[in-house]
Amino acid sequence: MDFHTITLMLLAGLLHAGWPSLVKSGADQLTVLAGMGLVASIAVGAAIPFLPAPPVAIWPVMVASIGLHVAYRLALTSAYSRGDLGQAFPLARGAVPLLAAFLAFLVLGQVPTTGQYIGIGFISAGLLILALERLGDGINWPLLAAAAAAGLTVACYSVLDAYGTRLSASWAGFTAWLIVLDNGAFLCLSRLLRGKSLWIGFAAMRYRILASGLLGVVSFSVFLWALSRSPVGAVSALRETSVLFALLIGVWIHRETWSVRRVAGAVLTVVGIVTIAA
Repeated sequence: MDFHTITLMLLAGLLHAGWPSLVKSGADQLTVLAGMGLVASIAVGAAIPFLPAPPVAIWPVMVASIGLHVAYRLALTSAYSRGDLGQAFPLARGAVPLLAAFLAFLVLGQVPTTGQYIGIGFISAGLLILALERLGDGINWPLLAAAAAAGLTVACYSVLDAYGTRLSASWAGFTAWLIVLDNGAFLCLSRLLRGKSLWIGFAAMRYRILASGLLGVVSFSVFLWALSRSPVGAVSALRETSVLFALLIGVWIHRETWSVRRVAGAVLTVVGIVTIAA
C-alpha cells in the first residue's frame, strides 16, 4: 500500500471518528443518520450528471450493497440505544478488519501479504482491547448482538464495494450512485418509521446533521477510492483506526481519563499501522 493511500485513509479514519459522536449525542440517532445521508446525497448528487452510470453487471452488486448499508445503520442505531459511544462504536468496528480480510479472501481471492497479516492482527487486537475495556461490570448481550450485526454488515459491504469499484469503469461513478441510492433508501425507511416527526427532527438538529453528513461523505469517498486500488483487509484495518481517533478525541476534548487497557489498545493499533505502512 502506497504512502498517499495510507495518509488519506488515516485522514478518513479521523473524519470517521467525528460523525459517530455527533450521531450518538443527538436526540434521535435514526433521524440524525437519515439527515446525514440526505446531506451526503445532495452533495454527491450534483456530480452524478458528470459521472458514468454503473454498467448493468454492477447493479446486482449495488442493490446488495445498499441492503447491507441500510442494515448497518439500523444495527448501529440499535447499538447506540443500548450503550454509550465508548462501548458501542469500538464493539461495532473492532472485528471489521479481520472479517473483511477473511471475506475478501473467500470472495475476491485476495491474499494479504505477511506484513499485512501481521498489521491487521495488531490493529484488530488493539481495537478489541479497546472494545472490551468497559465490559468488566457485566456483558450487555443486546448491545453485543447489535454491535456484532453492525460489524458483520460493514465487513460484507466492504468486500462488495471493493468488487463493485473494480468491476465498474469508474470508482467515482460507482461511489456517487451508491451514496445517493443507499441514503435515499434509508431516508424512505426512516420516514416510514418516524412519520412526519422526521422532518421536525431535521430542523431541530440541522447543524449536527450538516456537519455529520459532510464528514461522512468525505470519509466514505476516500474509503471507496482506497478499496479500488488496495487490498480490502488492509484498507479496512486503516479505516478502523477511527476507534483510536475517537479515543483521543474523548481524552482531549471530553477530558476522559486513560486506562492501562486503553493505552495498550492504542499502542497495538499504532504498531499495526506502522506494520502495514512498512
